[in-house]
Formats: sequence, C-alpha cells, structure tokens
Amino acid sequence: MLSIELPFRQTFSALGLKSFDSIVAHFSGGQCPNRTTVFVKPILMMAPGLPGVPVFYKQYEYVPAAWGFVGRASKAQCEFKNYDVFGRLGIPCAERMACGESRDGLGRLRRAFIITRAVPEAMSLIDFVKQHCPHTMGTSRKLRANLLRQLAILTGRMHAAEFFHNDLVWRNILVTWQPPDGLRLWLIDCPRGRFRRWTFRRRHHQLKDLALLDKSAARFCTRAERVAFVREYLGLKGLNHSAKRLIRDALDYRKRRWPEDWDES
Repeated sequence: MLSIELPFRQTFSALGLKSFDSIVAHFSGGQCPNRTTVFVKPILMMAPGLPGVPVFYKQYEYVPAAWGFVGRASKAQCEFKNYDVFGRLGIPCAERMACGESRDGLGRLRRAFIITRAVPEAMSLIDFVKQHCPHTMGTSRKLRANLLRQLAILTGRMHAAEFFHNDLVWRNILVTWQPPDGLRLWLIDCPRGRFRRWTFRRRHHQLKDLALLDKSAARFCTRAERVAFVREYLGLKGLNHSAKRLIRDALDYRKRRWPEDWDES
C-alpha cells in the first residue's frame, strides 16, 4: 500500500520515489532497524528544479512481523486518515504528504511510514509557554489566555464531532506565532485518534483527552486558567452543575490513570 498526495507527487517523482521500498530506502538511508521500534526524522526534500520541502518522516518497524495489525490499518495509515478528519473539521494539523505499508503473505505488518510537511517555525505548546509566556502577568497573561481559548475551541470542535485524539498531550500541540497577533495551534501525532459513537465509550475518551491536557496544564497553568479552559470548551460563561461534574470526573480519571503524576493541584 502506497499513497502520495497529489500536490507532492511531482517532488516524489523527481527524486525517483515511486514505490514503497524506494521511499523507505531514501528516508531511512537504507539502514532499517532489526527490532520493533518507531523513529522520526526531520528531512529537507530537495528535488532538482523544485523548492525544498521540510518534512517529518515517521517509520514503524516490526520484527517479527506483527499479527496485531492483520485485517486492520497500521498506526501510520490511521494517522494519515486522521489528518484528513482534522482538515474537514477545520482543525489546523500537519499536512500529510505520503503513507505506506508493507506486509508479508499472511497480512502481518512488517513496516509502515507516514510523511508530513513540517509546520514552519513551530514549537511545542510546552516550549512556547516556557519561552514566551511563563508568567500570568502583562503580555504573558494575554498570550496564555489566547492559547487556552484556542485549545478549548479546537478540542470542543473535535469532541462535538465525536472524534477523540487519545494522545492529546501538550507535546502533540504545536504553536506558530507572528507577533503581535497571528497565534495559531496545530494538532499532530494522532495515530490513536478515532470516532466514538457509542455513548459510554464517548464519555471515556472525552475524559481521557481532557485529563491528558490537564497533566501539563497542572504544571504550567493556574487553577483559574484551567477552569476558564473548561468554560470555553463547554461554551459557558460560568460553571453549572454539568461543568463541575466534568471537571471532577476528568481529575478523577487523571488521578486513577497516572497516579505518579498526581500532585493534588
């Protein structure tokens, strides 16, 4: 299985990258791991006569071939499809370029990759807060409020569509900023995301996403900022009974799931 997005086919063709094996050899340097692992490489694609394209190449290697993916898509293919979901929902995300899978005769997954275009001049949400708005005063306060507002809106839009990221930690959220305004959040690294239509599982995954966000928020944000996030997420001006219950349930989930991170904040 190999899929190359139309806007990038000329670049891949100019480099002679027309098959799964040729792409793996080009981006991995011909040296694939002899163990089950995943690795990510930032690379500048340089095709003759065409502008360079900064990309991220993520490869999944399975040794021996994985029975667990027989009859179902690889993580690379899931992530590739999920970026299309984000695009349809109007959620900024990594731009997908190509995806591929290699399986043996029994359908076991041997290798898979996904290539995305790098978000220009982006940094993780954690790094951005540390560098540009570590405090809750002055300009920092305004930046932080803008970040949390956008994050709440994007998370709410995703959940309203019954789609859940399942790894919604701050390192998987990128920030680009062109001062004085131009602040934008991007979602990346989403191989576990999926739609959840069943009511019980939907609530479980909603709490998981919110608890994952709160793991970092508890370190970098005040309680008032965390509450403001929930209000914006729910589209409320104040906290009603349902909002308070959601906060309690998300904190309880976080405490149960990651007790080593719990600091009663």
